[in-house]
Amino acid sequence: MKKLIYAILCYVLLTISSSAQTLNPDQLRADFDRFRTALNEVHPEMYRYTPKPVFDSLFAATAAQLNRSMTQQEFYCAMNPLLVALRDGHIKWIVSGRDEHYPFATEQLFPLKLYFLNDKAWVVANYGTSTIPEGVELISINGLSIPAILQRLLPKMTFADGNRIGGKYEDLNHFFSGYYATFIGAPESFDVVYREGNEQKTLRLSPTTESAIKAYTEKHKPATQPPFRLTVTDPQTAVMTIDRFWAGKDEPDFDTFLKTSFRDIKARNVQNLILDLRNNEGGEEAWGVKLATYLSDQPFRYYDHISVRQKKKYSFPAWTPKLYVKLRWLVLKKQGEGYVFTKHRGLKKQKPNQNAYRGNLFVLINGSSFSVTTELAARLHADRRKRAGNVTFVGQETGGGYKVNSSGIFTITQLPNSKIDLGIGMFGFNMANVSGYPYADRGIIPDHLVEPTINDVVNQKDTVLDYTMKLIHSPKAALTRSN
Repeated sequence: MKKLIYAILCYVLLTISSSAQTLNPDQLRADFDRFRTALNEVHPEMYRYTPKPVFDSLFAATAAQLNRSMTQQEFYCAMNPLLVALRDGHIKWIVSGRDEHYPFATEQLFPLKLYFLNDKAWVVANYGTSTIPEGVELISINGLSIPAILQRLLPKMTFADGNRIGGKYEDLNHFFSGYYATFIGAPESFDVVYREGNEQKTLRLSPTTESAIKAYTEKHKPATQPPFRLTVTDPQTAVMTIDRFWAGKDEPDFDTFLKTSFRDIKARNVQNLILDLRNNEGGEEAWGVKLATYLSDQPFRYYDHISVRQKKKYSFPAWTPKLYVKLRWLVLKKQGEGYVFTKHRGLKKQKPNQNAYRGNLFVLINGSSFSVTTELAARLHADRRKRAGNVTFVGQETGGGYKVNSSGIFTITQLPNSKIDLGIGMFGFNMANVSGYPYADRGIIPDHLVEPTINDVVNQKDTVLDYTMKLIHSPKAALTRSN
């Protein structure tokens, strides 16, 4: 859902601004007040991961910094700890008119595509004219070691729910150059140290541009495929891949896909279904609920409740979908200090579809399994003891949180002086019957941790799928019902 919301932000609040713009303390404080008011009135789960007293201290510390003039970039970075404290991967903090990953520097960007795993980095490709071989380990950039760079960047990144870092690593794999420029610098050259075989080498690299990075990405993106597809690999095994839970008007209908696919799975008597949810950042919540009815053999509850912060009109200028504004008096109900949204399919008790799959299910996940995708994975994980067939999770921990996902409809406000857009998901989707999960700030932890190596990435080898196939066909397959 992250890319979809970004497109909406650009469409609704397209205002070009300059990072060189200087803001005086009065302007900074006005933007700070708008920011704080918006979070307090909109965010449904503001204190889930960071208690209010800690948040209040962070607000006070940030306000104290705004006693001098700042550039737009300095203000952007000064507000960053407040965004990180939300532990909400859906929060949007975007300089109007700019790509969210390249908010300031566009001409002096790091010229290598990297792959990060734990505290190391490897070269996947060259965006510019450098000749560093693919697959070599990168040791340092301009005197900073890779662990030191990660210590600088990871605490400033927001693409994660709770205390997850998997989503942050996935973001670095795609947008490291932008993060480096924003939070470390955009120098005229980059002195890199890398290890090739047993030899350590040094090379000075010229920077690249945002347009060159995007041209490379476009050229090397995978061949276009339907966003959801079913492949039967052998008489008893099938792979269902869901790239996203939304589709364009010219793409296949999701309901039709599910009906046809599960009817075929049942007719073929498939015993092992692999559900590939890797790199699926989400989409329509109702689609996750629908798919869950095809993977359950007993009635179940999907959401426990959907929290909303307030019912009255916001006290600040903002964009919110007109339909919601008109209907909020009918669909919101008071609960505790806030409200709950009452009209959603996922709040009703769900019945299994007549063609629901009951065999062994293998769910593939990673750090980019987010939003609706994590909700579905959490539902399958929480209910797996009830299924006839085993449910086994393979890959890496999800980027989204297990127990709650703050997203849905967004309210968007533009800070009046810095011209930075703040987008806040209005709904807190709290999953039903997940109290037994022992981690309050984690995602779905796989039963089998499988992390692709740099050789897998460079050679485009799907080691997670290969591992899962071995699990299925091994006489001693480690199928997991619960843990």
